[in-house]
Amino acid sequence: MKEIIYDIEEFKAKVDTAKPVHHCAMRKSVDQHGIFYRIIFRIYGIDKNNGHVLIFEAQKRTTVTELEQHPKDYQKFVEKFAKPLGSTEGMWIP
Repeated sequence: MKEIIYDIEEFKAKVDTAKPVHHCAMRKSVDQHGIFYRIIFRIYGIDKNNGHVLIFEAQKRTTVTELEQHPKDYQKFVEKFAKPLGSTEGMWIP
């Protein structure tokens, strides 16, 4: 089973930091013309109570004119959410 959590504090309370924590991101077009995008940032971990996969998710809406900004947005997510948890790039497969 996997659980998606949108509150970083709830995620921190549930995740087992003794096991590896991983993060990744993807960019997804959300319209048929490729103008509007979402950057979807996820942190994966294991629930310390039951061993299930936990996923923290944060998103940012953006446009095609801001494509060069996307790597900077990713780094901001890493600094804000992933680094404090000691996360490395990767993911847990549910």
